[in-house]
Amino acid sequence: MAAARRQRPRRPQTVAEVMRGGRGQLTPAELRVAQTLLADYPAAGLQSVAALAERAGVSGPTVVRLVAKLGFAGYAELQSRLRAELSARNAGPVQRYPSADGARQASPLLRRFERSVSAAVSESLVSIDAVEFDAAVSLLVDPHRPVRITGGRVSSVHALYLARSLALLRPDVRFVEAERAVRAATLLDVGPESVVVVFDYRRYDDEVIEFGRGVATAGASVVLMTDTYLSPLAASATVLLTSSVEGPAPFITLTPALAIVEALVLGAVERTGSPLRRRLERFDTLNADLSSP
Repeated sequence: MAAARRQRPRRPQTVAEVMRGGRGQLTPAELRVAQTLLADYPAAGLQSVAALAERAGVSGPTVVRLVAKLGFAGYAELQSRLRAELSARNAGPVQRYPSADGARQASPLLRRFERSVSAAVSESLVSIDAVEFDAAVSLLVDPHRPVRITGGRVSSVHALYLARSLALLRPDVRFVEAERAVRAATLLDVGPESVVVVFDYRRYDDEVIEFGRGVATAGASVVLMTDTYLSPLAASATVLLTSSVEGPAPFITLTPALAIVEALVLGAVERTGSPLRRRLERFDTLNADLSSP
């Protein structure tokens, strides 16, 4: 009985999650359709079967087979899911605000918060693509690649946390402030050797997306941290790490995103090994010297 009470219903997967999770079972032609959908998500799936097929360079029946393989009853059901996602990704605090009756719940606030956020963190860590995660860690620990990290109005907190943590582990890590002039100056110096980590969660930040596309055009590897509905920057990302943002209304939760940040830092620590210990010892020495009168 107690075990049953602890089980939480899983949040329904987005179409993007379903496609990314089933990539290994797709034929090359079906994979082209999935990539076309993800490159302009969710808008590409809201056009007709014929238009999507032409855009992907495949036949109409290939699109239909992909839809069936993903578990949808038909193309109309897939489009209905995408329209619902489009409404959800554009919803702000006002649209998510609980009703007056819903706001007065019997269980204590902290208990309700624990249930909601714990489920989101667990789902995010379990669902994350291990290949994508390992690729992100590899990029972040490469000492020959400068790392730049930025985020949106709220997620800049996560970006700064990651930047400060990585700066202890390796050289040439910088936080890029959410100012146009700072981002423009950063664009002057990024190139094919650069790694740029971008945080962008719904509702998405146009300036963050513009910056991310700019660094991708310059040849930089883009590690995109976003939610399961996918930032429009996803099409330009080298590595895509998604997390649930389904928290207590009316706001989204970025706690799962923070958990992934800390997992990345732990991955970097384990990948770096002994040289990191010497670097941290030197940091402690320098820090003590600077603190001395």
